[in-house]
Amino acid sequence: MRLLLPLLACLLLQLLPPAQAETFTVGVELQSYMPYSDVQDGQYLGYGRDLLDAFAAHQGHVFIYQPLPVRRLLSDFLSGRVDFKYPDNPRWNANLKQNHTLYFSQVAAPSVDGVLVKPQFLGQGKTRLRRLATQRGFTPWPYLDDIKAGRIILIQANQIDSLLAMALSDRVDGVYLNPQVVRHQLYNSKQNESLVFDPQLPFQNDHYFLSSIKYPEVIEQFNAFLSSQAEWVQQLKERHSISDALSGP
Repeated sequence: MRLLLPLLACLLLQLLPPAQAETFTVGVELQSYMPYSDVQDGQYLGYGRDLLDAFAAHQGHVFIYQPLPVRRLLSDFLSGRVDFKYPDNPRWNANLKQNHTLYFSQVAAPSVDGVLVKPQFLGQGKTRLRRLATQRGFTPWPYLDDIKAGRIILIQANQIDSLLAMALSDRVDGVYLNPQVVRHQLYNSKQNESLVFDPQLPFQNDHYFLSSIKYPEVIEQFNAFLSSQAEWVQQLKERHSISDALSGP
């Protein structure tokens, strides 16, 4: 009987369907962009990590996070060196993606990009903006026509703290960034209200998605997770102080 039990166990294992859990590499941005994400000592942190970890645990997958500079992240993703890219958006670098078939998830997080100014300049309108700063690689969509026409000079920098310093020292008239990211950064530097979001200026409601070239079936699993766990996902956003899209003035 003792010899028979291991044989029965082996037989049962052979009859079970193969496990669907897999190990994947997720390419993420190597920059501080809290509350959405951060990388400290090589560890990916923030809302994105919590969301993707919860999905992986729910599905039985293992996600290995690969923090990369923004430009290299896109290159490694398109060349197949990472399995997924987060965050992503169909509009980002669309010209570089056009020869690839990409699969995008449902919305994983809302995002707002707009102009932050000193409080004394709040509500003074777009004509005041002669020099507008943003993060390198970002596209200030609502201001492209003004930039092309020369009415606004676009200034770019790699680091958010450099952009905020430009605005605080009046080297630029405003910064085009995510207000929630700026608020988090200013709070940590004890400069809470030194720059404020101006809702009277054009801004962009946007979204972050999970994308893949090789694994559309996992994207579908992620979509099912977002739908079935919608209440938990909303609580996670609130826990990380991530607000839904804003309305215009």
